[in-house]
Amino acid sequence: MARNRWFLRSGFTLIELLVVIAIIAVLIALLVPAVQKVREAAARTQCTNNLKQIGLAVHGVHDTYKVFPTGGSNPWAGVAYSSPGVPASPGKQGLNWGFQILPFIEQGAIYKNANPWSFPIPIYNCPSRRTSVPYNGRYLGDYAAVTPGDGNALWGGDIWGTGHESYPYKGIIVRTNMTTGGRASTMASITDGTSNTVMIAEKRLNSTLYTGGEWHDDSGWCDGWDPDVIRCSDQPQRDAPSGVTGYETGSAHVAGMMCVFGDGSVRMLAFNITGATFTQMVDKMDGQAPNSN
Repeated sequence: MARNRWFLRSGFTLIELLVVIAIIAVLIALLVPAVQKVREAAARTQCTNNLKQIGLAVHGVHDTYKVFPTGGSNPWAGVAYSSPGVPASPGKQGLNWGFQILPFIEQGAIYKNANPWSFPIPIYNCPSRRTSVPYNGRYLGDYAAVTPGDGNALWGGDIWGTGHESYPYKGIIVRTNMTTGGRASTMASITDGTSNTVMIAEKRLNSTLYTGGEWHDDSGWCDGWDPDVIRCSDQPQRDAPSGVTGYETGSAHVAGMMCVFGDGSVRMLAFNITGATFTQMVDKMDGQAPNSN
């Protein structure tokens, strides 16, 4: 019998092996969604922190200039200067709010650079979507000021010229009036209350083109009045691989999009909010202050 001990080796049967594989597969199936939820929670927290810094910087502009930053003058605008090397104040600045708040997010060197769009600003990107990525040498951003109305209202009758300067923009961040500089919002002009009025939100993007290429996501965080940095108050929607007009707000988050309100607070708005209600929340002076909860 001693000679036959080598025949008595222990091991798994085929059935046992299949059972182990099935158990591992079930565990993986349970684990992957949990990991995804943890990652999304972390990304949402970072997105909230990004927007909180932006909100504080916007108020830094108001404390300094006594007006809120503006949305710039027109697409692909350059830096407007009040004197050599000194960028113009919000009311006469061709570039948007993202440029105007740079000194208040510790980016003063980029603020003074002649080509600020060639530098990444990490807090301008939502980690649920992408990191700082350049498209044709211009770094892209994920956040936009919101103006009440549709695409026609956004342009105010004139995309490239100055015909928009008489249009009554009613969001907190308005289009720059390069002629007079007198349009920029003040705290007193937000008659609906700063805590009730949405100022900045996430943009809705084509989920297959996060590296850029869409007409509304090609000139980056440092643009003038353009859907790259300004969006309308149509119903917020989640990112999708198609059907994105370039004027909506939205996000890559599951439940809704993050918004900065006029008081600097950051809250999530669910995607089921109607366009009409969202418009009321964006208009700073319509006498409507619907509950966002």
